[in-house]
Amino acid sequence: DKNKEITIGFAVFIFIFGVLWIFVLAPSFLYLDESFNYRADISSVDNFYNEETQNFSGEQVSTTIFRYSVVARRGDILDISNVFEVRNTEGLPFFSTDRIYRIDRRTGEHVQDATSNRTGYLFAPRNAPKGSYTYWHVNYNSPAQMIFQNEEEIYGLKVYRYESDYHADQTEDLRNLPGVGETKGMNLDINLQLWIEPVSGRMVKYEDKAIAYYYDLQTGERLNPWNKFNNNFTEESIENQVNLAKSEKQKIILLKWLVPALLLLAIIAVFFIHFQNYSNKSYINNLRVKSIISDNGPSS
Repeated sequence: DKNKEITIGFAVFIFIFGVLWIFVLAPSFLYLDESFNYRADISSVDNFYNEETQNFSGEQVSTTIFRYSVVARRGDILDISNVFEVRNTEGLPFFSTDRIYRIDRRTGEHVQDATSNRTGYLFAPRNAPKGSYTYWHVNYNSPAQMIFQNEEEIYGLKVYRYESDYHADQTEDLRNLPGVGETKGMNLDINLQLWIEPVSGRMVKYEDKAIAYYYDLQTGERLNPWNKFNNNFTEESIENQVNLAKSEKQKIILLKWLVPALLLLAIIAVFFIHFQNYSNKSYINNLRVKSIISDNGPSS
C-alpha cells in the first residue's frame, strides 16, 4: 500500500544518507584546513662542552618556541611551517630552524615530491597503532621510527607513548659554529618520546634527549661533544594540548559513531512505527469483521 511505499522510501533515503555520511561527509569535516595551528612552550636544558677543560660546563635553562602553521594550500595538500627556535637566558637565539612540510590534509601524511622524500605523519595516524610509524621531528630533520611502549593517562586523557633511539646530522643547521660545514660536521645520538591521543592522532607532548658531536668531514671520525641537551613541554602547554586533544576526540566520536548510530535508530523507528500502525489497523479491521458477523448472526 501507499504507507508501505513511503516507509520503505524514507528508510532507503536515511540509509543512503548514512552511507554518504560515513564515507564522504564525516571524513571531510575532519580534514586539516588553512586555520590549523599548533603551539607549545618548551623548557630546554643545554649543557655545552668546554674543549679546554674537556668537561661539560654545566646545565643552563633555555626557552624554545615550537609551532606549526599553514602557509599555503594546493588542493588537498597543505604546506605547513614548523618552527623550532631556542633562545638563551638573554633572549638571543642560538639555534633556529623552519621546516616546510607538505601534508595531505585528509590523512595527515607527508607527501613526497621533487623537493621532499619525507614519509610518515605530521604527528601520528588517526586510530594510532600499537606498533610503529614514521615521524619527522623538526629539530633533527631525519625520520624517526616511533615504537609503541605503553598506555598512559595525562589529565584524564588516555594516550599512547612512543619512543625512538636514532641518529641525525645537523651540519647544515649549525654552520654558524666555527668550522662546521668546512672541516667539521655535527651528528647526534637522540632519544625521542611522543605522547599521542590515539583516536585523533594528536600529539599532546614530546620529550627528547640528545648529545651532539663534532666529527671530521673527511674521515667521519667523531671529535668531541658540542652540547648535551633535552627538551620537554611546559606543564601549562601539556594541559592545553590535552584539552585540545579531548575536543578533537569528542568531535571524531560524534561524527563517526554517534551520528550513524542515530541514523540507524531512525530507520528502526520508521519501521517500528509502520508495523505498529499496520498492527493497529489489522486489529481494528478484525474488530469490524467480528462486529458485522455478530450483527448478521444466524436467524431463527
